[in-house]
Amino acid sequence: MTLIEIAELLGNFGEFFGAILVGASLCYLAVQIRHNAKSTDEANMRAEVERFSSFGQFAAGTPGFMEIFLKAQKGETITHVEWAMYSTHMFTMLSEFRLEYQLHQRRPDANPNYAAHERLNMGYLFKSGGRTWWDGQKGDLFGEGDFVQYVDELLSAHDHLQKMVTVRYTHPSHSRPLSTQAVSKLGGVKLETKKHA
Repeated sequence: MTLIEIAELLGNFGEFFGAILVGASLCYLAVQIRHNAKSTDEANMRAEVERFSSFGQFAAGTPGFMEIFLKAQKGETITHVEWAMYSTHMFTMLSEFRLEYQLHQRRPDANPNYAAHERLNMGYLFKSGGRTWWDGQKGDLFGEGDFVQYVDELLSAHDHLQKMVTVRYTHPSHSRPLSTQAVSKLGGVKLETKKHA
């Protein structure tokens, strides 16, 4: 075997082992990325729990806040100080929702609870006080981005649905309409729809 053949053979071995090392490195990186994604998801879940805990502590720890919040949600008259408390709370909740929305746009599978959080936050805005707050504050607090457009589309769809159909949930053993939660507990849901003119 000549020196050139030995050099070629060593070069081939080098390429072969280099390819094996590159493959091993890629496998290692894939495992690390998966591990980091799990760690990030766990951190997000912990942050979510802390966020809801802080909302609960604020609501429970601030005397009279829940009464203020409920009055504001119903569209009842509240003082300027109460409005500031309500507005701060709504801004905090909607800022968190905006962050969740943006993360959901980047990685739809990152938060398996996104749909539930969307329903919860939009539920606040479907109330007359929440809607009034949103319509008055959205431009100043959230600008004109995708999030504002998305929320406005959800509100518009909700308004359209409310105009088209009234849905009453009733249970055969009760004469009065029940809440959605009560119906889901009882089962045997009967839906009656009435179209508005």
